[in-house]
Amino acid sequence: MALVRMQDMLRHAYENGYAVGAFDVVSLDMIQGIITAAERCRAPVIIGISEPHFEHVDMGLLAPAVEAAAARAEVPVAIHFDHGSGLESAVEGIRLGCNGVMVDCSHLELKENIDITKAVVAMAHECGVPVEAELGYVPDSGDEMVYTTVEEARGFVRLTGVDFLAVSIGTVHGRLGGKPKLDYTRLRHINEALGIPLVLHGGSGLSDDQFHRLITNGIAKINYFTALTDSAARLMRDNARDKTGGYLDLFDGVSALLEQEAERLMRVWGGAGRAAEVLERCAPWRPVDHLITFQPPEMDAEELEFITRRGRRLLGAIPGVREVLLSEPVQSGTRRRCAWTLRLASEAVIPQLEQNPDYQGLRKRYWRESDSASVSNYRRSA
Repeated sequence: MALVRMQDMLRHAYENGYAVGAFDVVSLDMIQGIITAAERCRAPVIIGISEPHFEHVDMGLLAPAVEAAAARAEVPVAIHFDHGSGLESAVEGIRLGCNGVMVDCSHLELKENIDITKAVVAMAHECGVPVEAELGYVPDSGDEMVYTTVEEARGFVRLTGVDFLAVSIGTVHGRLGGKPKLDYTRLRHINEALGIPLVLHGGSGLSDDQFHRLITNGIAKINYFTALTDSAARLMRDNARDKTGGYLDLFDGVSALLEQEAERLMRVWGGAGRAAEVLERCAPWRPVDHLITFQPPEMDAEELEFITRRGRRLLGAIPGVREVLLSEPVQSGTRRRCAWTLRLASEAVIPQLEQNPDYQGLRKRYWRESDSASVSNYRRSA
């Protein structure tokens, strides 16, 4: 089992002076190439699914593939929900299997950023999931940059309780135009003030020396997407010039190219060879199945179907509940027994689940003689 707690992974990187690569994925080629790269150089890795990519990719289909790849990987893996827009999307990210979430409200006024981030932190921490936020504004190419200040960063972390902070110190999202001017002094002061893992967005286009200086000053997670996918796109355009090639020929060599570049970056960022010590340091991430067995009240089939639909809707909306599996009632003599399984993000969800008003309401109204038990199910769920 290679899935580990993301907060443990990044704390290890921060304390040992290297950075973990975080690669958002939009295809199986990317998943395969990045996981293989991490295994080749024995590095921890973060696989990201990004909310802005939802309009291009059905993440409900891709996320299970990420989990499957992470489960069989030979190196420590965390799954990150990137650039979430608020509380609702963060809940969905955890439901998709992410054990780290980013809420990105850096484009909003500071107070609104704090309020939304604080709400996400409260929810995610109850699920055992750490939160990354962004302060300042790392722009897309051409937008105005807003640098992170030490004073605002200190207050932001204190008020929100975030685990990691993405900072704006001169990088840009997307393709870099011109030579970047990175404010290492600003980064150093932020690091000294906060003492938590810092995150770099906009890693494309930076030199090895720039990466090293950033890591020395507190960067423990580096997001990397544009340059990686641009190289894959160039290869696909070259493949398309062969007019005799078919659909699959367009992707020839893409996974290997992504693997080669991702491995190079992991070595530059210092994660290579760290897998064993990270696995030793990090707690595993283990989703659980929460089983509820109960005797429903006397009712006809239509009424029981209503309870079933209501239960699935209410329980499925609780943060940290990833799936609700309902079995058909079993008749035993004059008694009927039902069994419902709630697939939870982690063991941390159980206390919050049992205190949830909707959960308690269902129990009092419909679950006569109810019993519940939770079992680790990470082989199947993760």
